[in-house]
Amino acid sequence: MTAFVDPRSDPSPSNGKPPPRLAADPSDLKALHQLCRQARVYEVERWIAEGRPLQLAQGAASKRRAPSALEIALEKGQHALVLLLLCNGYDPNLEEYSPLDLALQSRSWDLLDLLLAWGADPRQADLADLFGTYNSKLFDRFHELGVELSAGHEMAAALGYHTSNKPLYGWARRHRKDDSRIQRELDIALAHHAGEGNEKGVQLCLWAGADPRSPVPSLRYGDFQEGDEDEPDTDEHWRGFTAIAEACLGGHADVLEKLGPDPELDDFDELYLSADDEAVIRLLARFALPTNVGEIIQRRLMWLGFDRLGWGSSEWRVVHVLECLFEVGARWEAGSKDLIVGVRRSLLKASDHTFVEVMKLLARDNHCAPEVLAELGRTPAIRKRMKEVGFLPLPPDHPRRHEQVRPTRSREVLARFGVELPKPKVRLPSTVWIGHGPGKTRELRMSRKALFERVWSVPVATLAAQWGLSGRGLAKACQGLKIPLPPRGYWQKKKAGHKVRRPPLPRLPDGQAEEVVVYVPDESGAEAGERET
Repeated sequence: MTAFVDPRSDPSPSNGKPPPRLAADPSDLKALHQLCRQARVYEVERWIAEGRPLQLAQGAASKRRAPSALEIALEKGQHALVLLLLCNGYDPNLEEYSPLDLALQSRSWDLLDLLLAWGADPRQADLADLFGTYNSKLFDRFHELGVELSAGHEMAAALGYHTSNKPLYGWARRHRKDDSRIQRELDIALAHHAGEGNEKGVQLCLWAGADPRSPVPSLRYGDFQEGDEDEPDTDEHWRGFTAIAEACLGGHADVLEKLGPDPELDDFDELYLSADDEAVIRLLARFALPTNVGEIIQRRLMWLGFDRLGWGSSEWRVVHVLECLFEVGARWEAGSKDLIVGVRRSLLKASDHTFVEVMKLLARDNHCAPEVLAELGRTPAIRKRMKEVGFLPLPPDHPRRHEQVRPTRSREVLARFGVELPKPKVRLPSTVWIGHGPGKTRELRMSRKALFERVWSVPVATLAAQWGLSGRGLAKACQGLKIPLPPRGYWQKKKAGHKVRRPPLPRLPDGQAEEVVVYVPDESGAEAGERET
C-alpha cells in the first residue's frame, strides 16, 4: 500500500511524487467522484489512505465520459482537494483533457500555479483558452516553459477573429522579430482581416508589424497545408494569398488603400486578376494599369459557362469587371495563340446573352487590337455561334429570317472581328418599271439593250428631262439593271473629237429584265421608234 501524503505537511513535488493510482474500471471510481462533488475532503483522505485508485487508466473502456476527480475539484475551486489529489500521485497528464484548461477558463491563477508546480504539462493546454485570458504575463510564462504559442495557428485565429485582445497584439509585436513563426501568425491574421474588410483588425495587425505582402494560407477555410515547418517552401508549394490580394478578392477598396499597393513591390497583374469590384479596379488603376490584359481577360472568362441556362450573377460579374477594366484604360494589344484559344473556348461555353455582351465589349472603342479580334473571330465555331445569336443575318430565303432579332451594333462587331457579310444575290423581275407608276402617265416599253443604247446616245440628265424623270432617279434605275453609264467627262471628250470607249452591256440570267417600262407624263410625249401602249 502506498503511503498517504498529508497536504497539511506542505508537501513539495521536488521531494518525489507517489506513483499514480489507476483504475481499469470506471465503476471503481464512482464513489470517489461522489465524495469530490460533495467536497468531503476527509472522506477522500481515508479513500487515499486505504490505497484505493484515484483516476482512470488511459485506454480504459468507458460507456460514457464522466468528469474525473481532479476535474470536479477544479470546477468547484477546491484548492485543498486539488492539492490532496496531486500530492498523492494523481497525474494531471493522464487526463483526457488538460486540467490546465479549466484553470485558465475560470481564471483561477492559484490552481494554475498548483497544477504547473505538480507537473501538469503546459504544452497540453489549449492555446485558445490561454489567449482568452488576455494576460500577457501568462503568455510570457507559457512561452518560457517551452510552449509554441504559434502551434496550430491558434495565435493567428485569436488575432484574426478578435480585435479586443490588445495584450496578444502587443505580445506578438514584441516577439515577432525573435520568432519568425509569430511573424507568420500576424501575417495570417492581417490577411484574414483584409479579406473580411475589417479596418480595425488591419490597423492593429499593421501596428503589430504584420507584412501585407507575405503570402499566407487562409484562416477562413483552414488551408494550413503548409507541409513540415522544418522544410523550406518550394515553387510547387502553395503559398496562399497576401493581405493585399485578399483585400482585392474581397472587394475592400478602403482596406486596400491602407495596405498601400505599390507597382514596384506588388504584381499588379495578379492583383487585377484578384480584383472583383469596380472600386478596387479604379484604385489599382491610380497606381498602374495591367500589362498583360489578355491573360486577365482569359482568367475572367474562365468563370463563364457555370450558369449556361441563364444570365447568372457570376456571368454578370465577369462582364462588369471587364467593363471596369476597359473603362480605366486597359487595352488588349497582343496575345499568344494559346491565350486567344483559351479566350475563344471560354466564350463558346458562355450563355447566349453573355456571349453577345462580351463580343460587343471586346469590339467597342478599340478595347482590343484588330489583329487580336481577327484571330479571335476567325474559327468556324465562333462564326457559327455568332450566327446563332444573331450577329450574322440569316439568308434572304430562310423561312425564319423575319423572326430573327439581331443584337445592337451587329455590323460594328462583325467589322471589328473581320467577318464579311455575303453579298445578297439580287434577282431582277422579267419586267422592270421606271418612273412614278400608273396614273396620268404613258408607258414606254423597250428592251434593256435599247435603254443601254439610249443612255449612251445622250446624257442621262437630258434623257431623264425628256421623260419627265430626275437624272438621279434614272441613273439609279440603270445601276439596278446593271447598265453601265458614261463616266464623268465622257460627253466633253466625245465632243472634242477624242476617242472614247463604251463598255459592253453585261448579260443577265434568262428571264431577268427582259422588258423595261418607263412611265412618262402625258405632256412629255414619246419619241419616234419607241413602242407605245
